[in-house]
Amino acid sequence: MPNQPFEVASPFDDADIAENMIEAVVDDGQDSQSLEINLRRAQAEHAENLRLARAL
Repeated sequence: MPNQPFEVASPFDDADIAENMIEAVVDDGQDSQSLEINLRRAQAEHAENLRLARAL
């Protein structure tokens, strides 16, 4: 049996595939923005906790 890849006809329309990929990229962008916001919030809280600990 040969070890070469072969193409199979897709049951999905190319436009549907492209639209789904675009939606996934947008979702990833929103997720990464949310992660960035959470990271910045955690950094600020950590800095505030350090200030409070030093004040004790």
